[in-house]
This record gives sequence, structure tokens and C-alpha cells, in this order.
Amino acid sequence: MNEFEARRELLADPRRISPELAQAIAADPRLAALREELLATDDEMHRILTEAPVPEGLADRIVLRSRYASRSRWGLALAAAVAALAIGVPSYLRIRTYDGELARDRAMIEHVAQNEGEVEDDARIEPAAFRASLARIGVAVPAPRWRVRHLANCVIAGIESRHFVVEGPGGPISYVILPGAKGAGAERVLERDGLHGLFVQRAGATIGVFAEGSATREQLERWMHDVLA
Repeated sequence: MNEFEARRELLADPRRISPELAQAIAADPRLAALREELLATDDEMHRILTEAPVPEGLADRIVLRSRYASRSRWGLALAAAVAALAIGVPSYLRIRTYDGELARDRAMIEHVAQNEGEVEDDARIEPAAFRASLARIGVAVPAPRWRVRHLANCVIAGIESRHFVVEGPGGPISYVILPGAKGAGAERVLERDGLHGLFVQRAGATIGVFAEGSATREQLERWMHDVLA
């Protein structure tokens, strides 16, 4: 098993590994480090996505009770707790949401960085097949403006995703669609070893566009719109 095959198998499922992959990991510290990182990302994603949310209306119910019930010492203490909740819970949820988005973004850019060979592939994917594949994960797109060179079903952060490459005006451009995003979020940018990624949430998915070298944010935004508008 060569390094490329080992990385692909790890990215597909870092928990259940074959004997051949186990031997490759034991012989290569970089593969061992990659597996540890993937397992940590998977654990973090599982924890974030399964945390029990604060029940809707809880703070309001406590405020009303403390206002109209008897004013005992317990009531005053409860009112103080409500004030802390009103300030702390929204901030905490915003922080956890951001952490969850960042974990997803990192998993996506790591996937692209570790699969450089897919950029070289040129299978000339038919537009209808491309649109049908994305529709199966709930993302509707127009007919592609540029030729689709590569299309793959990938498992990223334990979720079935799509990684595709188009022939852009200056060369290949990679895109990843990772389902499971909660709500809409602002655009975000990450850079990893010269690979630049722009991320945005849409239609219940995080969508990333990636380019090597000196790609600017404006270029990434334009390429995102040109293919997925």
C-alpha cells in the first residue's frame, strides 16, 4: 500500500482500518499523525453535533417565575442565575457554533490538501451526472459553467460529501460540499501550506472552494458564484 492509498483509506474511515493500513501507519509517523488528527476532528464533530441544546424558552420561563412568584432568597438567587444565563448562554452558543464551523472547515481543507492527485484527474464528468450527484446530498446547482474534470463521493468528518474539480480560467479549481451545516454563516477563509480555501454555508451544507498559490479572496468569491450560484 503506497502513501496515497493509505491516506485515502484513512480519510474514508480513520477508525476501522485494514491490516495493510495498520502496517503502513506503524511504519510512517506522518500517517500516524494524520490518523490522530482525523480521530480528534471526528470526536469533536460528534461532541458538537450531539450536545443537548438549551430548551427553547427556558430563560423566559425562569424570568416570569422569579418576577411573579414569592420573593424568597431562592427567588432572588434564581433571578441572578437567569441574568447569568441571559448573558452567558447566547455567547457560549455562538462560540460553540464557531468552533463547529471551524472544525468542518479544517476537515475540508485537510481533505483537499491530502488528495492532490485528484486535481490532476480529468474524467470529463457529464453535466447531468454532476448535478444529479450533488442533488443526492441536497444541493441544487445550475448547469456548470466550466468543464467538470473530477467528481468523487468522499467521507469527511464522518459525513458523505462531494469533492469535485473544474477546469477554471487559470487551471483546476477544487470544491468540496460537506452536508450538515446548521443555518447560514458568514464567509470564512483558511490557508494551509499555500492552499487557500473560502467557506460558506448554504442549503444545509458547508461549501468550500480551494486554489493553490496566490488566489485572492475576491477570486475565490467569484469562482464560488460562477459554479454554485
